[in-house]
Amino acid sequence: MTVFSPTAWAATPATAAVTAFADVCGRLTALVGAVAGRPEPPAEVREEWLGSGPVVLVGGVGTTPFGLEPLRRWVERLGYDATVHTAGVGTGCGGRSVEQLREVIERVDDGGGVRVVAHSRGGQFSRAAIAAGAPVRSLVTLGTPFDMQRMRPHLVVAATFIGAVGSLGFPGLATLACLRGPCCAEFRDALRAPVPVPFTSVYTRGDQVVPWEASVDDGARNIEVGGGHLGLLERRDALHAVADALAA
Repeated sequence: MTVFSPTAWAATPATAAVTAFADVCGRLTALVGAVAGRPEPPAEVREEWLGSGPVVLVGGVGTTPFGLEPLRRWVERLGYDATVHTAGVGTGCGGRSVEQLREVIERVDDGGGVRVVAHSRGGQFSRAAIAAGAPVRSLVTLGTPFDMQRMRPHLVVAATFIGAVGSLGFPGLATLACLRGPCCAEFRDALRAPVPVPFTSVYTRGDQVVPWEASVDDGARNIEVGGGHLGLLERRDALHAVADALAA
């Protein structure tokens, strides 16, 4: 398993602290889940799910490698070579984040293309990377918002706050220009661009972070599962959907 995270993000003390905080939150969530009971991983790997080749796992806002561990272990059980890319903690400029992801995909490509499995905002980066020419052979997104008009008010407020802080010079964060300005215009357009490879969008109506309607895409094979936003990374039905999509 390989982990990639932008060096510029990690080299900045302030943003490194944000990454560390997100990791601590993830571990505390895991601890609470262990006490309260977490979803059981799939007990079996069906023969038709087995595969090989590189798979890049892309995190979203607040996602660290620790948060992607259940998904990484599952993908490797299926026979794939998993590379984890967290994009800092997913709060950076869309355009720059897409370029960083594209570099990771090109680095692990063995000549046959790379399968990508992405959670939340990571799915936005992945779709835009495909539009920019990254060698991707299939895309699976988990709880990714593509229709930004359907985003809940509290998420719009959060994005605006992050942009405002980034505009003040806080490194590693998107700015207000990223939301409406020309710097990320191509990124925003790519969120609704056709995906020229097999594309599966997994969503749950129990998602309290991303409205499930925003994840349904006309160009995708849309699959509904149970649970909530973070459950998409570890619930059995979600992992089964990932296995089906990768095999297809």
